[in-house]
This record gives sequence, structure tokens and C-alpha cells, in this order.
Amino acid sequence: MDRQTVQPRIGELDFHAREAINMLRGSIQMAGYQMKVFAFTSALAHEGKSSLAFRMACSLAALEGKRVVYVDCDIRNSRTKKRYRISRKTVGLSEYLCGDAEAEEIVYGTDNAQMDIVFSGKVAPNPSELCSNMRMDALLAGLKERYDYVIVDTPPVNMVVDAAIIAPKCDLTLVVVECGVTAQQELTHTIDVLERSEAKILGVVLNKVNSRNNRYSKYGRYGKYGKKYGYGHYGYKKYGSYGEGSE
Repeated sequence: MDRQTVQPRIGELDFHAREAINMLRGSIQMAGYQMKVFAFTSALAHEGKSSLAFRMACSLAALEGKRVVYVDCDIRNSRTKKRYRISRKTVGLSEYLCGDAEAEEIVYGTDNAQMDIVFSGKVAPNPSELCSNMRMDALLAGLKERYDYVIVDTPPVNMVVDAAIIAPKCDLTLVVVECGVTAQQELTHTIDVLERSEAKILGVVLNKVNSRNNRYSKYGRYGKYGKKYGYGHYGYKKYGSYGEGSE
């Protein structure tokens, strides 16, 4: 079977965003050689979690000799194909989890030979049940064997249960927080949900930071979470979103 490929159209980042991405990439690399599967989630929608996860996959794929796959697990409300202007017909995660496609059919190559993509697939009425089944475990295990890094994009924790189901299946989880928007109680609830689900949290990423006026640089309003998990600062001005946003 011929290898299926797509060509995401990705905009350029400014200097501050590129440097922040590189710093976050370094944190992922230092997590340990056995840590390969990283879930990205957030408390709420529109915090930039999906854009950040995709950019991180691209950044890791730029490392010499490293193969990376981005897995879109937002079966309910994915915007990946629209955001990166991918027009070709694809099958994805929902078709695989329903048994209508096999793992090799849902992995698409890109114009970067080191990076592949698994799309979310068709909207399904029961995403949480699908993500709970053994085929999800088998998929992640197989991808972990084939790739150096597996970046798993999950829905927001405080909106649907999916992330609490998927994150424990991953090696580590990063929680994306929008600077100046996400309330501390929302982050508190997100951390509590993930910890109760036994997900291992690598850190909290402060997103959409204006680097010229960053009053959160010393952990700010999020207090103990910055100290416990560590903050990475990503972005300069507004960047990325969950759902409707554009580059």
C-alpha cells in the first residue's frame, strides 16, 4: 500500500515563540529516555493547547534522527485539518477505535519525513467509551515502539472526561494554561482530576504570554502549581486556540 501523505500549512513563529518552544522541547527531552508518549491538555477551550502540541511535534521532528507522530484525540471537536488547511479525505482515530480501520491506515506522513499525523476521524457519539477500549491502548503501545516521541492532543479536562481517560495511558502530561485568562480554581480542578485519574504530570505551560509585560514570570496568581510542576512560557501576544482559532 502506498504511503498516505498530507502537507500541513504552518505559519512562521516570531523569535520569542521559537525560543519558548525550544525551552519546552528541552524539558521534554530531559524527562527521561523511556518517556515517549506526552499528552497535552488544558483546563478550558481556547487556551492554545492544540496549536502548542502540534508545534511541539514539529519541533521534536526537527531533531536529528528523531521520528515523531502527532495524535489528535479530540474526536468531539477537532480543528486540525481546518487549521492546517488539509483538504484530502482521511480516516482517523474514531474509525480505528470503532474497528473500521487498522492502525497502519490512519497514520499519514507529512512533507517532513520525520513527522507523521493521526487525525481524529469522524465525530462520534461516544468518544469517552471509544477512548476507554483496548484498541486505544494497543495503538499507543504500537506508536511508542515505532516513534521516538508520540504527542497526544486531548480535549480540555474541565469540559469533557476524555482527557482523564487518555492521559493515564501516556507517559507524562503537560497542562496548558492561558496567561491572564485561566482562573486558579480551574487549574486546581484540572490538576485534581488528572491526579485522581493517576496521570503523571510533567508540568504546567503558561501560554499566550506577552513577553514584554509578563507579570506572571515569578509564578504569579497560580502560586503552588508553578512551584510544584514548573512553568514553561510559550508564545508572544496571542497565539493558537482550541477549536476555532487560527495561526
